[in-house]
Parts: sequence; C-alpha cells; structure tokens
Amino acid sequence: MLADWMVPFRALVDTTPDGMLVCDHTGTLVLVNAEAERMFGYDRGELLGKVIDDLVPDHVRPRHGKLMASYTAHPKIRLIGQTALELHGRRKDGSEFPVEISLSPYTSDRGLLVIGGVRDISERKQLEAEIKLASSHLVSAIEAVQDAFTMIDDAGRVIRANSSARQLLGDAIIGMRFDDVMRTAIDGGTFDPGDDTRELLYERWFAYHHAPAGTFELRTSSGRYLRATDRRTDDGGMVSTIADVTDLLEARKLAEAASAAKSEFLSSMSHELRTPLNAILGFAQLLEGDPEHPLDRAQRDRLAYVSRGGEHLLRLIDDVLDLSRIEDGRLAVVPTGVDVGEIVNAVARTLQPMAARTNIAIEIVPSTALPPVIVDRTRLLQILMNFGSNAIKYGRPHGHVSISAEVRGATVRVAVTDDGIGIAGDMRAKIFEPFQRAGQETGPIEGTGIGLTISRRLAAMMRSTIDFTSTHGSGSTFWIDLPIHEAEVAPVGAKPFVLASSPLARGPARHVVLYVEDNPASTAFMRDLMSQLASIELLTAPTAELGLLIARKRHPNLVLMDIYLGMSGFEAAEMLRRWDDTRAIPVVGLSAVPLAADANRTGFDRYLTKPVKLADLTGTLEELLGTVST
Repeated sequence: MLADWMVPFRALVDTTPDGMLVCDHTGTLVLVNAEAERMFGYDRGELLGKVIDDLVPDHVRPRHGKLMASYTAHPKIRLIGQTALELHGRRKDGSEFPVEISLSPYTSDRGLLVIGGVRDISERKQLEAEIKLASSHLVSAIEAVQDAFTMIDDAGRVIRANSSARQLLGDAIIGMRFDDVMRTAIDGGTFDPGDDTRELLYERWFAYHHAPAGTFELRTSSGRYLRATDRRTDDGGMVSTIADVTDLLEARKLAEAASAAKSEFLSSMSHELRTPLNAILGFAQLLEGDPEHPLDRAQRDRLAYVSRGGEHLLRLIDDVLDLSRIEDGRLAVVPTGVDVGEIVNAVARTLQPMAARTNIAIEIVPSTALPPVIVDRTRLLQILMNFGSNAIKYGRPHGHVSISAEVRGATVRVAVTDDGIGIAGDMRAKIFEPFQRAGQETGPIEGTGIGLTISRRLAAMMRSTIDFTSTHGSGSTFWIDLPIHEAEVAPVGAKPFVLASSPLARGPARHVVLYVEDNPASTAFMRDLMSQLASIELLTAPTAELGLLIARKRHPNLVLMDIYLGMSGFEAAEMLRRWDDTRAIPVVGLSAVPLAADANRTGFDRYLTKPVKLADLTGTLEELLGTVST
C-alpha cells in the first residue's frame, strides 16, 4: 500500500513518459507510475510490494541482487546511456524487452530510496536492426558490383568502396579525399597518361570529377581501357564508378570490321556478278532481236528462261544491297511533299505489262481529292511496286488486283488488294522476315524473299507503317499508312523572315562555320545562304572524314553535319566529342529524317529537319555562335 507521504508524488510521476520504479534499500517497490504498469504488464497493486528482481530476466537475477547491494552501499546518480551493458526487462507474461535505465539515490527520513527511470527501447532496437540489415545489403550489393565503385561525401572524402575500387585505386582509400586518390593512383603509375603528362591527366580528371558530364576515359598501365562515370547525389555527395570497357571496345572494333568487311564483300560481289550479268542479258537481247539469224520458237522459249533467270539474279543483288545499306544506316530517305494519286498511277502503268502476261486486271479505285504526303518518292514507288508485283506473282490467272488510297485520320492509306492464293495462318508472323516467302520458297514462283523486309524498314524510315490482312485461298491486302504533309501557313499579318535582320548579316566575318554535306545541291544552297550572312566564313566538306580533318585544323566555331554520309554524322559527331581540341565545338545535325526532340541523345547540340526553315537555322546559328537577333 502506498505510504501517505508518497501520495503527493503519485500524480507527478504518472506524467513522465518513461517508466518510474522507486524501491527501498531492500529492493522492494514502494512507488510506480502508469508507464511502468503499461511497460511491465502489471497493475499498480501487483507491483507495489514486489521485489525489483521480479522485473529482470531469469538469467540476470543471480547477479542482480549483488549489483543492487553494491549500488545501495555506494549510491550515485547514473544517467541513461552511461553503461555499455545490454539491459532487459521482464514483463508479467515472461517476455523480455530491451531497456535503458537511469538510477538516482534519494535519502529520506525513512531511509535510502532508489529511483529508477526505465525506457523501453524496443522500437529503437528494431530500427537499428533494420538499418544494420539494410546497410549489410548495401555493402553486399556494392561488393557485388563488378566495376570499381566508390561513394564520396559532401566534403569530397571516400566513405565506401568495393573491393574492385580498392584493388584499382588502393586499399587505404577510405577516408581519403577523392582528389588525393586520383593523384596517388596517377603518380603511382596505375594509369597511362598516353600523349599527356601525368599532371595534365590529373587536371583533366579533376575537372571532370568536379563538373561531371558524360564519362571520362582512362587507360591503365597494362593497356586496359576504363570508363569513369561520376554522378552527384541529392545530399551533395557523389557516386563514382570505373568500368573496364576493353572487351566492349574490342567487340565494337570487331563488329565494325565485320560490317566494313561485309559492305566491301557485297560491293565487290555486286560488281563481280553484274559484270557477267551484263554480258548474259546483253547477248540475250542481241540473240532475241537478231534479224539475220532469227531464232525458232523453241530457242526463243529457252532464251526467255535465260533472260528471266538473269533478271531475277539482278533483282536479288539489288535487294541484298538495299537491305545491307539499310542495316548499316547508309541508305538515306529524303521526305518531300508527294502526290499520292500520281504515284498510284505510275505504279499501275509500270505493272501493267507484268500483269498482262498472266491476264490479271489492274484497277485503280477512284478516290476523292487526297492531300500530299511527306515521304521519299523513290522509296514509296519501291514499296508499292513490291506490293503490286507480289499481288501479280501470287495471284490467279485472269485474276484481279486493285490499288486504292484514302484518308485515315492524319495519314493516307495506300492499299494493294489481290484475289490470289493468300497467306496461311502459320506463315503470317514470318512474312516480314528476310527470305520468307509465305511457304513458296521451293515453289515455281520467282522471288527473293527480301522485298517485304526492305519495304517495312523503308516505311519506318519515312515514319510510315506497313501491315496486311490475308485469307488463305482468297487473297491478301497489303497497305502502307503515309503521314500527311501539313503545309505551313504563315499567321495573318506575319512578316516574312528577312536574313538581313539577323546580326549575323552584319560583317566583318568573325565566325567560321563548317558544313559537312555530300549532296552538291544542298551545299550550293548553304553557300548561297551564308553569302548573305556577312559575319560567317563558310567551309564545306563532302565527306565526314574530310570534315573531321578540317575541324581539327581550322577549329571552326560551329559544325553543321548531315547525317547520312559515308561515315554517318552520328559517328562523326561522336569523334568530335572525343577529341580535346574539338570537344567544345557545337555540332548541329541536319537530316530529312526527324528525330526525338532531345538532341543530346543523338550527340548533337541541336537537330534540324530538312527542308530547313531559314528562321530556325539562322536562330540556331545566332544562339550557338553567341549573338542575339534585334
């Protein structure tokens, strides 16, 4: 029972957030608060008069009495956290929980009292365990990273590094400033400075590390190629990884060499095959039309087989070369506004003789006025000719082929429909794969099996789509959806763009611009344009290789780069970024093929689509050359 003199303290101790236990020198509890009741699971009446040993785990009791006796013999204040021991309490149900305890002696006229403050730290211990586990997982993950991985704090010191980083940069890098890590590794001969001095290598790496953008290339003294990537963290620190890309570069070189070898082989084989074909087809035509030695019917039939075989082989050569150029990015498309009706009529006229040989009728389905589409005219003809020739080859004698065109939303669909043999269901998924001919690979119908593959890839290059429907035994419909050419209309009252209004039109020449373009007409246009911008001196190069040489020699203020060159504009821009003396030169990509708005992903500072608007081109030049229109 609570002594009368303790009653005033009861309301006070019940307000404290920690558990409070007050016992006399024998360890008997004489006062407890509400939090202690909750914490240990007892009612107040059960706790009062209980010995303090009952609230400690069983395995602790044998020595707890001695500790209590020692404390009461020499009492002093002990604050929470002053002991390194792991302390636990025991609840009424026998379960244990971690605690922190403070002790304070209080001497009254009734003798020594010990006031114990008890704090349940179960949640903190659980949180610490979770943090420890997460940290362990993080360490394991970092250690599993094959690349050299370091974490750097906002003061620039290495706070974590995996074994790959320690092996590359030194075992004792934890706690070092990363600047010092770089210096030590370079001075110790870990990295080969190449044509630079060690000091210059350090300065370049230091500059990259403090203002990271892209990657930084390194080479070890043993000849391995490395790529460093630094990224800032939200807390002001940094993560640095160094990857060994030697095998990747070697694989890339091998792939480039294989691609070059393939292109050279195909070009050589094209020449070697075309030369005898020229003779074969040429003599076949001479024999067929020789008035002095006319051929009899059997000879003409045999000669027709020779001619058809030679023409088939010639188409195969052309298709294989086209497919190779598309895969290598060497086949360009030049989208312009095209009249769909004119294209459909041209295709029908061209296919008419082929259709007449098998008595197949070609019909153009009448359509309302069609808007122009934005495509490459030659490549659209190639696609529709492929559709039409397939419809005739796989059609039925005395059958029917129709060509239609209609507006569908933002596109014009041109469709070629036949009533031929159709395509079996199990062959439809493979119809656009190379050398797939809908099950007719061994049949009597000639074909390369590449035409539809080329057509789909050409369509994609023109932002168009190809698809088909087919019923086996009843015919097929192949179509292409072409983007409508939206003619630009100047706003009412808008003034036409005048080159003379640009600050670039005011001389003298102080900006050198290099234009890399293999099309003479485009080069002539650019020369005429730049002649009206007096502050620009224009240099031109017909190939990317020559453009790179001029860029390194003349260091222009800006490079205008066509995309589809012998060496692609993407590769040329990448090389300019790789060299120290040209890295800072702005590069503007020019192409008839629109790309994503994020020009940085293509390696260019800006990207303009042909035909280029004068205002856009001039504005880009003003921005990148550091002038402003007024």
